[in-house]
Amino acid sequence: MLLREYMLNRMALFCALVGIFLLFAYANLESPRPIKISDISERHIDTKVTVKGVVAFSKTSGSALLFAIDDGAKINCVFFKPGTEEKIIIQKGNYVEVDGKVKRYKDNLEIVAEKVRLLD
Repeated sequence: MLLREYMLNRMALFCALVGIFLLFAYANLESPRPIKISDISERHIDTKVTVKGVVAFSKTSGSALLFAIDDGAKINCVFFKPGTEEKIIIQKGNYVEVDGKVKRYKDNLEIVAEKVRLLD
């Protein structure tokens, strides 16, 4: 009886450790990678990234906010839910950090933003 409880405890500990490892691995896969705009390429399509830069232009089109950011290289960004979490007003000249997925749109790479933060 004692041997069975010992084995059961060992199996429970092993399963708990494997579960924690899998959660950690999943969290790392889902977190965006900081990257320079100039380093974004075809291999980053459908990858979550974080970029920082100065807003080169900004305009609203329906429920989408379109803007470009520049850190020496430029990339267009689209934010489909502006104002749903926080009221963010993005204007030309703002320094921002954008988390989102790299996508292809009309033969150009762009970032579909999931989160936009104003930086100072």
